[in-house]
Amino acid sequence: MNTLVQDIRVNLEDTQYTTIEKLYYYTHFLTKSFLLAVFALIILVLFCLTFYFGDLMYSVKSGNYKGPILSAYVIASPSMVPTIKVNDAVIIKRVNNDLLEVGDIITFKNEDLNVNGYTITHRIIGKEMTSNGDFVYYTKGDNNTSEDRGIVKEEDIYGKVVLKIPKIGFIQNFLEKPIGFFISILIPMLVIIGVKVFKVMKSNKGLSV
Repeated sequence: MNTLVQDIRVNLEDTQYTTIEKLYYYTHFLTKSFLLAVFALIILVLFCLTFYFGDLMYSVKSGNYKGPILSAYVIASPSMVPTIKVNDAVIIKRVNNDLLEVGDIITFKNEDLNVNGYTITHRIIGKEMTSNGDFVYYTKGDNNTSEDRGIVKEEDIYGKVVLKIPKIGFIQNFLEKPIGFFISILIPMLVIIGVKVFKVMKSNKGLSV
């Protein structure tokens, strides 16, 4: 990558190249960078899928399924502002409930009928052990003035927030629209085709690429 950056700097500063040729080198650099990022993303996704399904198969085989070890959710309400904002994504990790402590942020299924059983991401503000040895939790959004109604049971907890990815929800919303999905595929294809065409044109003129 350092060599590629150096090459593009030299080519853009070289006066023997025309504006079109400089534009080609710049486009070539962006295309290679984009393809490298896509390749890295594909590798990451494949690793996560392998890890996810490996854990799933082990859980099913052992007869003790506890849900996915890692999950991701996009935040749709401002209840956790400023800690977590609308359209931020959170990565949650499945943990043993007895390891959860006051102050942890968890994602859980809310059984309160007022919120229609939505998935909620809030902070633990209280923890108690019931007579049968199970834990129950009291939660509250950082931006809310009062705590959540009712209690959160162990079986309703999906996991603990371990990572926040800012504003990724905007990308998700864009790609969910037909025009967004079309553009995300069309533009890279046009760039790649344009680079290939320019290479052929330069080759026919006897210029080195």
